[in-house]
Amino acid sequence: MSIISKLLGKSPFEPLHQHMLKVKECVDLIRPLVDSLLKEEDEKVEEYAKKIADAEHEADLVKKEIRNNLPKGLFLPVARGDILRFLKEQDNIADSAEDFAVLITLRKTKLPDELKEDLREFVDKVLETFNMAVKVSNEINILAETSFGGVEAEKVVDLIENLKTKEWEADKAQMKTARKMFSLEGKMDPVSVIMWMHIFKELGNLANHSENAGDQIRIMLHNSKK
Repeated sequence: MSIISKLLGKSPFEPLHQHMLKVKECVDLIRPLVDSLLKEEDEKVEEYAKKIADAEHEADLVKKEIRNNLPKGLFLPVARGDILRFLKEQDNIADSAEDFAVLITLRKTKLPDELKEDLREFVDKVLETFNMAVKVSNEINILAETSFGGVEAEKVVDLIENLKTKEWEADKAQMKTARKMFSLEGKMDPVSVIMWMHIFKELGNLANHSENAGDQIRIMLHNSKK
């Protein structure tokens, strides 16, 4: 029996947090991937992309184990369906990280020097959003101990509001980067513009799913009061 299965026999909340830590291993590789891309270090780009794919696979295995072994008869402070939807959003974060890496390596698409700093700022905002989602996930065990109520619940609601603010900032950074790219259309071929739009979208999706994970915990908090 695996560690996750043993933990699930007691409570699903620690395995959910362990899954988020696996997702974090995946997302933490995005910054070095982008740094290597902007330095045109092709071998390192491929190396980091493979590491992201491997980390996503490990996170996926944990997700499947949680889904397959989540006890149906275990008394829980929140609905089983809410737990599974939260797990799905966490998994979507890792999927977006992998899809981002795949798009980066699918075609060698150079970014104009004028856009490099904007991309770095966009990545920073996305990672800030994700790291706030990790903070929210870090509280899930304590929430379970307090039946998703009390002072801890209020603390988590505040964290979720901060998470939503971070996602909004990531959206602004995405729009700023896209607008600047379109102002440089004369310096870029159409295929490169299309590729970068897809890359920006997948990076933005990572921030969106981070916010969605927080929203799922908010739903748990709301439903636990019914």
